[in-house]
Amino acid sequence: MQTVVYLVDVGFSPLTAATAFGLIGMLSVCSVAMSGFLSDRYGSRETVSASFIGTGVGIVLLFAMTFLPYGWLLGVYVLVFGLCQGMRGPIISSISTKYFAGPRVSTIYGTIYATNAIGAAIGALAGGVLHDLTGGYRAGFLFSMAAMAFAVAPFWMVPVLRNYK
Repeated sequence: MQTVVYLVDVGFSPLTAATAFGLIGMLSVCSVAMSGFLSDRYGSRETVSASFIGTGVGIVLLFAMTFLPYGWLLGVYVLVFGLCQGMRGPIISSISTKYFAGPRVSTIYGTIYATNAIGAAIGALAGGVLHDLTGGYRAGFLFSMAAMAFAVAPFWMVPVLRNYK
């Protein structure tokens, strides 16, 4: 999704939209920092799942601003989405290090990270293409939710990940 452009389209000023986007990035630093603690306390699968749920809630809040472009709603979105955005990275790194320990761990993790970056690029492109094809953001939001469900599925369906502590 093109978050800043979307927020401007629904009525926020460019400065407000860019500030919200920047705050999300700053909050993601906090989520990276607290992911290890939460994973140790509640479990990796549970923490990753909660972060995906929070991301989904953030996407729903963002979509709701199509109809309700309120500042407080933007604030809740920034808080929820920002605190969930970076949480999965350290956990996935930990899991890959445990299961693929050895001389190839850096190649395996690099592949995971590169795939994540490619997915982000495809998501941004798909959001723009879907907007151009449909004239709105609804299809992009649905695509985002589907991609998120696809990303969390292995944590519930793959036995090794489902039982990871």
